[in-house]
Amino acid sequence: MSALPAKTPDAIASQDETHLHIHELLTAATQALLHEQPGLGTFEDHRPQRDRPSGEAWNGLETMCHVSALLVAGRSPDLSECGSQRLLDAVDSAVAPLRLTRQDDREDSGVRTVVWRDPDGVRLEVVIGVRVAVRAISMPFLPGSLRPLRTTSPASPISPLTPPPQPLR
Repeated sequence: MSALPAKTPDAIASQDETHLHIHELLTAATQALLHEQPGLGTFEDHRPQRDRPSGEAWNGLETMCHVSALLVAGRSPDLSECGSQRLLDAVDSAVAPLRLTRQDDREDSGVRTVVWRDPDGVRLEVVIGVRVAVRAISMPFLPGSLRPLRTTSPASPISPLTPPPQPLR
């Protein structure tokens, strides 16, 4: 029996479900980028992942958000002949089945940042400049892993442990 609430229409995801979903999202995005430009090499953690308070509550319990590791390609992208647009179109196709749609697309000083969101609040960011970087931020979830699962980072096999949810005071 789980200490977390059963799934109902007003339920909230668990830490493990959230981490698995973010891992699937990052896998889809990085595989699409590598399929489009295999020369990118491999994506590696550049900044560590973390769970942080979401600033929200569910049924009086404090919720968290997961900020994935910043995954950075090992090599520079080939940006000749609309290369960045092809990379972004590949990500569009890969994340559409996960219900993410492009919400923001901006360029500043030669660095292009694109953001996708889903209806639940998941955010995916792809930054194309000297390197290609990918990061995802989850929707709020209840902390406390009952069964640590794969983490959002391909390099680490276990979810980071987060304490159980605390009542808001």
